[in-house]
Amino acid sequence: MFSNITNKKIYQQVIGQIQDMILSGKLKNGDKLMSERELSEKMGVSRTSIREALRVLETMGIIESRQGEGNFICNKIEASLIQPISMMFTLNNGNYNDIMELRSMIELEAVKLAAVRGTEEEFNELKMISQKLTDNDKICNKDDIDKEIHYKIICMSKNFLIKSLYIISANLLENFIVNSRHKILEYYHEEEMLNTQHKKICDSIIARDVENAYKYMKEHLELIKDTMEKI
Repeated sequence: MFSNITNKKIYQQVIGQIQDMILSGKLKNGDKLMSERELSEKMGVSRTSIREALRVLETMGIIESRQGEGNFICNKIEASLIQPISMMFTLNNGNYNDIMELRSMIELEAVKLAAVRGTEEEFNELKMISQKLTDNDKICNKDDIDKEIHYKIICMSKNFLIKSLYIISANLLENFIVNSRHKILEYYHEEEMLNTQHKKICDSIIARDVENAYKYMKEHLELIKDTMEKI
């Protein structure tokens, strides 16, 4: 299962072995790792090296430590990558074109998959969310509803990688959704147009109309892009 480690940077090799076991399928999400003592004995290294490796893996989001229970393989890697991606975007002078291209790749595929793979329960939930955009409830935050619609569509795609990429880029994408919504309302002074676009997208998904779902999402993204270029 594990092999002895004799080279330098021992904790990095411990990390490498655990990662290899995950990639090979020997360790799966939710699996409990051996105790520090057992890992130390199996790999022939000190418990200090094991502890250091586990600490790094926890920071990476690959494992989670549960008080009194031990260490478990988890799938929260996306959460640990959000801040680095945001920093990379800022340090590389990223702009709205970068985000629009990423968003188009993610959402144009997701909307087609959502129309095919969505369940009746999910369609009902999507309908309820989209209806909130036309409600006159002043307490209701339209920015949050806008983000909720897009995230719901992503989830309905049933594609883990699409969802993971969206979560990793969540801060950039969600802030961009809110910012672009404000820009559109500022430029056109017409909230109804934006709400209608969302309704068309949602109605097409619910009707399992892949072609129109894609068409209306593309029109929506093009409206955002055109508006951002004008302002």
